[in-house]
Amino acid sequence: MKSNKGFTLIELLAVIVILAVIALIATPIILNLIEKARLGAAESSAYAYIEAAEKAAVVYMMTDNKIKVTGDCTADGTTLTCSAAKPSSAELTLDVKGDLPSEGSLTFGENGSVTGAKDLKIGSYYVKFDGSKATASTTKSATS
Repeated sequence: MKSNKGFTLIELLAVIVILAVIALIATPIILNLIEKARLGAAESSAYAYIEAAEKAAVVYMMTDNKIKVTGDCTADGTTLTCSAAKPSSAELTLDVKGDLPSEGSLTFGENGSVTGAKDLKIGSYYVKFDGSKATASTTKSATS
């Protein structure tokens, strides 16, 4: 009697079908994980940018005690333009690494801390900051 070793065509097709079903189930999960990672990266970049802005504001105010960095400042890469600074406008240059916002605004409180951020565009995401938590999304805030 002959001994046949190997797989039949039906067995191979069954394995291919099982692998295809696993791939169909796993693909959306992996894509969702990638999107969450990108949102998290945008939020982390926003935190680093806000921290650098606070440091730059404090240094600016310490350099010239007559100028207070308060109110809204427009973000554009490593430059923050604060037209609401008192008694005159201020332009802050930030020392920050990572992804920088190409647009958006930061709001400073009286002591130079950032109390909010609106529509910081980092990559293709918009980040808002409420004073304690940054939230990234793919769309601008409704109150633009």
